[in-house]
Amino acid sequence: MARKMAEDIEKTVPLLIIFGILCAFCSADDCEDGRFGWKCRFTCRCKDNAVCDKITGECPDGCEDNYYGASCLLENDYKYDPHGANYTGTRDAVFKDGTMHTCQDWNNSVVMGFLGINGKNFPDKVLPGPYCRYPIGESKLKTIAGVPNGPWCLYDMERLQLGSCDITNKDCEVGRYGPSCLYECHCADVKADCNKKTGKCNSGCHPGWMGEPGCQTKCPSDKYGVMCREDCGYCNKGLCDFESGRCLEGCEAGYHGDTCKQECSPGTYGKNCLSTCGSCLDGMLCDRFSGQCPNGCSEGYLGMFCQTACTGGSYGMNCTRTCGRCKDETNCHHIDGRCGLGCSPGWISYLCDQGCDEGLYGVNCSNTCGSCKDEEPCDIETGECVAGCAPGYTGSICAQVMLNNPGANSGGGAAGGAIAGAIIFILIIAVIVFVVYRKRRFRKTLEVQQKSDKPNKLPIEEDPIESTRETDQLIRANGTNGVASLESEPCDEEPIYANVNTHKQSMPVKVQDLYDYIKLNKAQECDGFKKEFSELPHGLMALCEAAKKPENRPKNRYGNIIAYDHSRVILDPGEEYAEEVGADYINANYIDVMEFQHVKSSLKTGATKVMIRDFWRMVWQKKTCKIVMLTNVMEACKKKCDQYWPDSGSMKYGSINVEILDTAVFTDFTIRTFNISLNESSRTVKQFHFTSWSDHGALTYPTPLLTFKRKVETYTPESTAPIIVHCSAGIGRSGTYIALDYLMYQAKAEGVVDVLRSAQLMRCNRINMIQTWEQYVFVYEALLEALKAGETTIPNDQFRRRYEDMSTLKPDQLTTALDDQFKALQEVTHTVDTDEYKAAMLPENLGKNRVKNILPANRCRPHLYTQVEGCNDYINAIFLSGYTHRDAFIMTQMPLPNTVADFWRMLYDYNSNTVVMLNDFDRNDQTCALYWPEEHGYTVEYDPLSIELLSSREVDPNVSERIFKVCNHMKGEARAIKQFQLRSWADSEKVPDTAALVQLLDMVCDWLKQSGKGPITVHCMNGASKSGVFCAVSYLLERMQRDHEVDVFQTVMTIRNNRPQFIEDLEQYDFCHKMVLEYIESHNVTDFNHVVNQIFLRYGYEVSSPVVKFVPKNT
Repeated sequence: MARKMAEDIEKTVPLLIIFGILCAFCSADDCEDGRFGWKCRFTCRCKDNAVCDKITGECPDGCEDNYYGASCLLENDYKYDPHGANYTGTRDAVFKDGTMHTCQDWNNSVVMGFLGINGKNFPDKVLPGPYCRYPIGESKLKTIAGVPNGPWCLYDMERLQLGSCDITNKDCEVGRYGPSCLYECHCADVKADCNKKTGKCNSGCHPGWMGEPGCQTKCPSDKYGVMCREDCGYCNKGLCDFESGRCLEGCEAGYHGDTCKQECSPGTYGKNCLSTCGSCLDGMLCDRFSGQCPNGCSEGYLGMFCQTACTGGSYGMNCTRTCGRCKDETNCHHIDGRCGLGCSPGWISYLCDQGCDEGLYGVNCSNTCGSCKDEEPCDIETGECVAGCAPGYTGSICAQVMLNNPGANSGGGAAGGAIAGAIIFILIIAVIVFVVYRKRRFRKTLEVQQKSDKPNKLPIEEDPIESTRETDQLIRANGTNGVASLESEPCDEEPIYANVNTHKQSMPVKVQDLYDYIKLNKAQECDGFKKEFSELPHGLMALCEAAKKPENRPKNRYGNIIAYDHSRVILDPGEEYAEEVGADYINANYIDVMEFQHVKSSLKTGATKVMIRDFWRMVWQKKTCKIVMLTNVMEACKKKCDQYWPDSGSMKYGSINVEILDTAVFTDFTIRTFNISLNESSRTVKQFHFTSWSDHGALTYPTPLLTFKRKVETYTPESTAPIIVHCSAGIGRSGTYIALDYLMYQAKAEGVVDVLRSAQLMRCNRINMIQTWEQYVFVYEALLEALKAGETTIPNDQFRRRYEDMSTLKPDQLTTALDDQFKALQEVTHTVDTDEYKAAMLPENLGKNRVKNILPANRCRPHLYTQVEGCNDYINAIFLSGYTHRDAFIMTQMPLPNTVADFWRMLYDYNSNTVVMLNDFDRNDQTCALYWPEEHGYTVEYDPLSIELLSSREVDPNVSERIFKVCNHMKGEARAIKQFQLRSWADSEKVPDTAALVQLLDMVCDWLKQSGKGPITVHCMNGASKSGVFCAVSYLLERMQRDHEVDVFQTVMTIRNNRPQFIEDLEQYDFCHKMVLEYIESHNVTDFNHVVNQIFLRYGYEVSSPVVKFVPKNT
């Protein structure tokens, strides 16, 4: 029976091998040398360290010593099927009767003749040498007694003595199963093992695989995902990755996105929606598949795609109209036919298609014809008289009077006198008209100047303080500062404002003076700004009768923050809520600033469904498409806002259905996309949720909020619907954001900013807008950074042109735009207060700092937890966020001799298994510690941690790799940590070789794909000079991949918030731009969606798309 089972296995082994290879081929990643298989989970075991096949593991010259099998994974001393039928190892001895006997060669006449065995009886189909084997199939073995039930060999040919090799069974390594470990597991948990016999996975099949019990069946070509339930999108050539659904060669026409399931956005069409619609008639959208306009082209365009402007002197619908007589024979405007340079002489009108009236000629028909013969008109262009001059006139245009000859009759003299008198009369009339005209024009100009000279008049629709004429009256108050009681008696129906005439109303500052103004007023602990903030009116300034009604009081989150009557948002109860008392009230006010408008709202603590219902009613009725949320649901264990949206799927709030379509998470904010519907109508609303701002306080630095604000602005910038802005109370953070929004507009329009005035205007519409003086100062600081920087975000496809322009010195300039931008960066980079370095400055920690001015701030330093004798919780290191993940990096210095234990504690405590070393190791520098053991197998102890060097290699002249094993003996844990050392970046050089840095990024990506968890630890000598460049480039590439845009200025500002010494000079700043340019030229950025992402997807996510290598040009 055992031999029969073995023979059945032999028949199936070739099929299993083929199937295993095909399955591996279907899903194998592009593994680095030395790895193979699905997800590159297995290590090559090739002879002479040869490179194995990346899919099957097959070695070109056989396995290394002590291994065998098709993939060289099987250990020589074990068999991996019940009887060892597939054993092809090199065991060559049997132990029998107390003696070790050497096996004899199978290739001899005794074996073939007496035993009837040939090559077909062995798994490799040849007669083996002197090794242990278990031959199966047709032979004479059934007639011989004592044949072992496992690998054996003949050790005495003369006496035909055979014996068992006593090879024991062993389970396959993690990730493989079946006879001789021929199959790979495809479990949902990639690191988990499957059943060694059946391949069944406790966690279920990995996306892209199905089948019972072993998850060996790849999804059909049109399916992907978990149990192949998902349909592939509209992929080009139908090529969809069966695991992730990503379309391998882009999308068919009309669709875009990784899975090609998103229809082209309005105005785009074609494959991957990369083409822009032409100018279609009546503003209609083109066909998203073909790009053709359904009703033809708008005026001024023609062609299949309506992208070709009229040329050759034509314009208008289908380019059928002919341009007029434009000056210098230039073409008219292709849409409306106007002549940009004006008309040719002799022609007038908007279209230059009307000749001069009779008697006029020249430019704009402003000249009068001379006296032509027989009163014929002159040439309208030149003024020449075609038939000649009338009697008595001469010249090219017949305008010169011929003098009379002596002896002419006196009648001619009389006629000449009459003509002269007429000319004089006309001149007198012209002078009178001119004088009257000048007087009227002067009077009008004076009126305009008088209007413009009125002080503090902002270009807004209405100034509520000046226009009501009720600011001299005081409202009833129960306390100081004019704070109205909610229980005060009702007054007039019109809003009544507190008396603020004794306070300053305005403090305009010119943009060019803003830096000095901030510096002056921040002196002496912001004394100037505190006084300016105290000029603002405090407390209630207007009636709020609706808010005080009993049915509306529960709708106010805070009892003293309520909506003014004159500016509150009034909801339409409609038929549905017509009978409900107070259905028109929500605690929200309009904030009108300039020509745009915000709606602010605050939601009630412990809000009922009715409260959230009213919020969505407001969104629907006001046609809002953007919600700006500036609070978290919970802060400091207190509820600040009720969650008013579903986490997944859809939820109905009153009669409005809210469905969440997408959630995009970034380091400091989250963007959610909703589809809201009522009856048969629906529309898209985006919520921009800033998550890094605590209640009452101000942000440490404005850079994250400015990044967030740009995201808000770039979504539907043409929309005129009010934006809903809310925090918890709806006054502090919301007031700060709206003030910043308005003041940036004011700076652009007027060249000044007036923070005090904007706060005054907002407080007229809602109580205590900009709640604290810290928030008030923050508005100034954010304005300075935004105005100094200007618009620094550049789409990927425009970067080359913009960078070349920034780097080019213009004839009339002393510095380039790039130089000026870096200078602005230096001016707005924030310094870290000395108080934030408190831990670094403690006496016991001073000796742990390599450079005395590069220190970690308390707010962003890692605290060490693993207890090691003689060590505290301090290390000179900081956390640094990526574009989409908080604390993506740990930046530190090259360890000192007394901080090596702290370095390993940090890696262990924060689960960082990737180290990037950017400096050389100088053995003559006594301040540098070789923090790893140099010899393989050697262990360094920092009780309870031990570090062992498992492997090391020099990949090429640029990069070295080392793998360490870190054990915590108290917890019984062991981890692998990989170090990448960039050896080609000399310490004397400010920037590295572009190709070398890119190669390093690729290698880090490959490692993270296999086992990258926790932050990447990056160190150079001082923890700033080189490390800042590495992290800035990583951040830039991630943003390019995620949002298809570049912002070097904002990136450097972001990383400098935690360490101001990053990107220390213009050379490094320019290098960041060059890296971006090199990257764009070396990749199809719009299709690239993996390499940089791997750097940041380190928190247990599994990415199945293949790695795209970054190969620089000319290397």
